[in-house]
Formats: sequence, C-alpha cells, structure tokens
Amino acid sequence: MTATATAVPAVPMRRAVFTISATRVVTSLGFYLSIPMLGVIALRSGTMSAADVGLLVATHALFRRAFSIPLGIACDRWGARPMLVGGLCAETIAYGLLAGGTSFPLWLGALVVDGLGGAAYNAGARLLLARVAQGNAASSFAGFYVATNLGALFGPLAAAALSGAGHPALPLALSAGAYGISTVAGFLVTRRITDEANPGARFGKAVLAPLRHRSFMGYCASTVPLWFGVSLLVSALPLEAELRGLSAYDVAVVNALNALVVVAFGGVVGRRADGWSLAARLKVLSLGSLTMSAGSLVCLAPGRPGLYGGLLLVTVGELALITAADVVAVQLAPPGETGAYLGYVTFAWAVGGVTAGVLAGRLLDVPGSGTTLFWLISAALGLAGAAALLRRSVRVGGAAHGTA
Repeated sequence: MTATATAVPAVPMRRAVFTISATRVVTSLGFYLSIPMLGVIALRSGTMSAADVGLLVATHALFRRAFSIPLGIACDRWGARPMLVGGLCAETIAYGLLAGGTSFPLWLGALVVDGLGGAAYNAGARLLLARVAQGNAASSFAGFYVATNLGALFGPLAAAALSGAGHPALPLALSAGAYGISTVAGFLVTRRITDEANPGARFGKAVLAPLRHRSFMGYCASTVPLWFGVSLLVSALPLEAELRGLSAYDVAVVNALNALVVVAFGGVVGRRADGWSLAARLKVLSLGSLTMSAGSLVCLAPGRPGLYGGLLLVTVGELALITAADVVAVQLAPPGETGAYLGYVTFAWAVGGVTAGVLAGRLLDVPGSGTTLFWLISAALGLAGAAALLRRSVRVGGAAHGTA
C-alpha cells in the first residue's frame, strides 16, 4: 500500500528544515540545562551513589534510544508529526518530575518518561528531515545536530552557575518550561510541513525487514563504538570529574567545548558531505571511531588536561558521526521504511549509551585500576569499530567498482 500525504499545504525545504531545527534549539537548551549535570546534582545531594547515577544514565539511554524502532515504524505508519508533538509533551512532564525532588525512584521514573518522549520527538523530527531534505540529507542532518549543540553550548554553563549559587533544582524547572514552549511551537510550526503516512503497513513486517538486510545490520553493529564514545560526556565525565577533584564548572566547560566544536564545524562538514558515496561515508565514520579511540587513551592522563584533551578528541570523532550515520541509513532504506531504518540506527545508539552508563557506574566509582580499565575498554571499542567500518567501506567500494 502506498503512503499518503496529510492534507496540509507544503512549505519549501529550507523553511521546513529551519522550523524543525528551531524547535531543536529550544529543546536542546532544556536538555543540556539538566541532563549533563544530573550526575553532579545526584552525588552532591547525598541521596545517590555512583552506581545509582550509572543506572540512571543507562536507563535514560535505553528508553531514549531502544524504543526508536517501534516509534520509527509508528512514524512510517501514522506520520511523523504526531510523534514529534507527543514526544515534546512527554518530556515537559518528565522535567517537571525531575524538578520535584532528588530521590532515586522519582528520577528513575522521570528519566523513563523523558527517554520515551525524546525517542518519539527524535523519530518524528529526523523522519521529517529525511523526507524534505532529498539530496541535501547530509547538510540537513548536520544542521539538526548543530541546532542540538547550540543548546549544549549554553545549557551546561547556565546550569553550573545556578547550581553553584545554591539552586540545583532551578535548571530542571527551566527545562520543563523550555519543553512546554517547544510543545506549543512544534504543534504550530509543523502543521504546514507535508507529512506522509502508510496506515496499511504491517508492524511485524516493518520490524523484520531491516533484520533481513544483513549489510545494514552489520553497519548498525559497527556504529555502536561511536555511540559509546558520544555517551561518554554524560556517563563518564561527571564521575571522572568527581574522582579527579574537579568542579561542576569543569563538567559544564567540557560540554560547552564539545558543543562549540560541533556548532563551528558541523554545518561546514555536512555541506561538504552532500553527494558523497556510501563507501566514502563509511570511511569517514571509521576515522571518527579511530579518533574517539585515541581520545579515550588521552583520558588516561591524570588531572584536568587529560580529561579535557581526551574528550575534545572524542568530539572531533563525533563530527564524522553527525554527518554520516543517519544519511547511510536513509541511503540503505527502501521507500516507505526510512523511519524503521533510522530507528535501528538509534537502537545502536541505545546499545552504546547503555554500555557506557553501566561500565562508568561500575568502574568509575573509586580511583585506581577501575578508571584505567574503563578508558582502555573505551579505546579498544573505538579501535574495533574503526576496523569494522573500514572493512565495510572497502567491501562497498569494491562492489561499486565491479558494477561500474
């Protein structure tokens, strides 16, 4: 059964990308006002341990990423816009709960709700981008991630300042307000973006089709180390800062530097990546994974310089991820199944994020051998991912040359 478009006036591609990115700026500000600092707030409140923080991070990553598959399929079936708006509404509720106290059960429930809401929003927004971007997919997705990092640039610094002034719950309340504004704005500005739905699509078939696509499944597995690396800023950084005797401002500054690099270079790299072949994108991802591996090794150095320098290298590797990861999924997806394929890529993010959260919670509890082991494992994962992606790139390039 063919997909049908909703009866709304279409808007030009640039305006559609702009409206989606605009809501992303506001939501990312709300996200980064809170999430990177949760570990610091929890530990300093005295109500949670490092293991509790690791479990919170892993749970949030699991629900924010793992449910991307059914939600991506839901976007294919019923349209992306309802998922986008509904996700924003759920996240507004979640941040209100986070602001209500610092108990572990309350935060665990709030992060489950926020994870599901974030998964719905991301699925809807990315599918709308894939549909309107056409040949400019790389620059459009890169622009989406740049919009995300505009909030990341200022959010952690503002949160650290408020927490340092004795108001740790205020950033959480401000986040709830930002998401509330975005819910209303998202409902209004996406009404004129052409949406598509395929109500006759079968859920079971949509789940199984990507699993039968062996090349795509291999690609998803190869990106897990990259997603692990991206998750280090949330999972490992707050715990390492505590172990090294650093302040909440250090956590905020590292996140802000990460965002600054992405904002400064993400759009440029994305525009250059438009029109690249599949093999070229895979090579770039391989280089990104290798760079993250090197960053993990640098983090073995003690004190502030090692942590700052290592995570800056991880950020450089992230540039490869934001310009190629989603675009490869769009290239490989059959018509009408893009949401499901993007969902599987995000599930790989869930695997990487959960692994990072669990390992950080277990190994970064006390200084010593646990810290060394964590960063060595991180480096080994990045190296394995780089090798797998390079091998896949050579295979794809050889196949393309053979059919030329």
